[in-house]
Amino acid sequence: MKIKVIACEVMQEEIQRLEPVDNRDYEFVSMDFHLYPQKLKVELQRIIDASQDYQQIILAFGLCGGAASGLTSKTSELIIPRVHDCISIFLSSDKCSACDFKKELGTFYLSNGWMITEKTIISDYQRILNRLGEKKAKRMLERMYDGYQKVLFIETTAECQEDVIEQSKEIATLFGAEYLTVKGETTFIKKIITGPWDDLNFIKVPPLGEITEEDFGINKKN
Repeated sequence: MKIKVIACEVMQEEIQRLEPVDNRDYEFVSMDFHLYPQKLKVELQRIIDASQDYQQIILAFGLCGGAASGLTSKTSELIIPRVHDCISIFLSSDKCSACDFKKELGTFYLSNGWMITEKTIISDYQRILNRLGEKKAKRMLERMYDGYQKVLFIETTAECQEDVIEQSKEIATLFGAEYLTVKGETTFIKKIITGPWDDLNFIKVPPLGEITEEDFGINKKN
């Protein structure tokens, strides 16, 4: 059986470090989309439409701000973890139990993969600082990232370079937030790629079906 894995770039290193799995083709989606759920939805649907010669398509994403809602495939079964976002994937074991919408408020999550894009926080701040001064640069940060009291860096099997650690600490300093680290998990990432895909932790949509927010427990009627 031919299987296509469409995954977020944030977990590319972790996936590539797994033992090779037969009959898997991979395509990674740029993290540039993660702030724009509607654009991410369009990109995911485009890739799905171009992958109709696969029997199954695994989406290594969560609901991601609604980006997964409405995705459909004409000829392939879609499989997606029943999680809110990549944070849940990195913090879950292989026995991950459905999605968790009650993550601690006021926490800004980072990992080696997330630093691909989030390090622009530092360069954006520096650019405004040089152009407009410290007062306006701090105002920009407060407007965009107000409410974060904690920066939590998730350590995974992907090797963290010293400069990545320092940049994540610098982001915490800019936010005036507490900096903490936590050991992340990759066992659930492996389960996403290899299965088995149990009904508690995964959504399986047959051809011509559609992923819905209700599949993730949002607005679900009892």
